[in-house]
Amino acid sequence: MHHVLKTTGAAVALALLAACGGSDDPKPTYSEDQLKELARDVVGISVGVPMTTVFAVGQVLSFLDEGAPSGPQPCEGGGTYTATLTRAGSGSVPGNGDKVDIQFDQCEDDDTGTTLTGKTTVTFSDVSGDILDTDAAAAATMSLPFRGMSMDGGTTLDGDFVLKAATTPGGAPNTDDGKSTLKITGAVKLTEKGVSVEVSDYAAELASDHVTDEDTFSRIDYRAKGSRAPLGEFDYRVSMTEPVVAKLAFGDLIRGGLRAKTDAETVDTTFATTGGTTTVSIKSSSGKSVTLTGSAL
Repeated sequence: MHHVLKTTGAAVALALLAACGGSDDPKPTYSEDQLKELARDVVGISVGVPMTTVFAVGQVLSFLDEGAPSGPQPCEGGGTYTATLTRAGSGSVPGNGDKVDIQFDQCEDDDTGTTLTGKTTVTFSDVSGDILDTDAAAAATMSLPFRGMSMDGGTTLDGDFVLKAATTPGGAPNTDDGKSTLKITGAVKLTEKGVSVEVSDYAAELASDHVTDEDTFSRIDYRAKGSRAPLGEFDYRVSMTEPVVAKLAFGDLIRGGLRAKTDAETVDTTFATTGGTTTVSIKSSSGKSVTLTGSAL
């Protein structure tokens, strides 16, 4: 159901200084296998952050749309969530200052397979209109922290995000044929066995078409640093080279381009879908390149 919303990273750059003569040695660049891992991380973070935050907030909006029921509620793909609404005033729900505490227990999105376990609090501000009414123009800002939130049973999220959403209704009443825009900002640390990734200065802007379910990004920008095999220590900045188009509600990539810039090289990852098959092209300024299918990401 649509409301206002619809429902890891890494490049190595080892800085080495020459021991003699004061000159710099060439900085090492990635092998083809490492480039594959880099592309997986870049794409995973770029679209994974919106998918996860929108899924969490989407459960909150569903909870409110159903009248804020008490007790455990079923998630579409399995598991449950339990939520409590705290009002800041009277008027429409949600309103400015309203908070929803929500506990996820293996709550799974049946389309993307994303599973959350943990607790967060979504706080509403800058609310205008009824964001639960798909036939009305509305907007809201929603902030939510992740503290030890478990994702997919293996990754732990610790961070804070702010989502600013607005919706424009379509022409037909009682149909979800409008469009919505979403701006996401924040930072998060992702940890799992042998992996530590800090994502900072994350910023994404996208528009969602409720008829086609396509989400078109006009901005993706962030910094990722950390350590994991086979990349070792890494620190890079990501931006878009082409608008990224996806179906976040289903976890599908359609087309687009992303760039990861390290001290040693610039790596462009582009993807395109033809006949249901997504091809991913990875090219480095070092001259190396490799191609993957979308299923290998």
